[in-house]
Amino acid sequence: MTPPPALLLFDIDGTMLSTDGAGMQAMRHTAEAMFGPTFSFDGVDPGGGLDPWIFAEAARRSGVLNAEDQVPCFRDCYLAELERQLAVRRGHIRIMPGILELIDHLHAGVVAGANHVLGMLTGNFSGAVPLKMAAIGVDLQWFSVTAFGDEAPTRPDLVALAMRRYTQRIGIAPRPGRVIVIGDTPRDVHCAHAYGCVAFAVATGKYTRKDLVAAGADHVVEDLADPDPLLSLLALNDARREIH
Repeated sequence: MTPPPALLLFDIDGTMLSTDGAGMQAMRHTAEAMFGPTFSFDGVDPGGGLDPWIFAEAARRSGVLNAEDQVPCFRDCYLAELERQLAVRRGHIRIMPGILELIDHLHAGVVAGANHVLGMLTGNFSGAVPLKMAAIGVDLQWFSVTAFGDEAPTRPDLVALAMRRYTQRIGIAPRPGRVIVIGDTPRDVHCAHAYGCVAFAVATGKYTRKDLVAAGADHVVEDLADPDPLLSLLALNDARREIH
């Protein structure tokens, strides 16, 4: 019997692309415009964090009252500033090695009836995702199962949301061992393991292979320039020649 399709959940920042700091710079500019120059993100680790949490935690540390209530206004102002920052940094935005070829190949497989579903799991505000995907020329519509940072309170909750959406789309619950979370931070690893899913880590962000191994990742690679380690999880090793 053919198993249910595998679900691949790609992170964005540090995994698919680097925006040359556009996201955090937009957050800083927005927060300072709203709350003054004393607002600080010091002590808040954004790696793998959800955008609403990153802002709310920084706001709390900066003495902003009712920080969670400020998230919608911050989000709207931030998205406008992010679009500007991405435009300013257009020539410095980097696509991580192998990402475009791999995404193209996986999408072609979906179209051809391959036994996998292309998805995305990211801490970004929903409105930030199309801006970042447009910056690297990736069609967001190719990702049929998504879970974004303002759709659940924690990153593990995003995994649960993605699995529910998979069930709604496919008509059968995914097998956790065939849900692969692809990310570059320990938080990506931990959210995958919270639901028994596979943590596939890439050392293309600020964390090293050693860091990701220590976090408990099931698989760790330097980057996805060689897609075989990931494709082997999908039993697609023989497709390697098709994407090189």
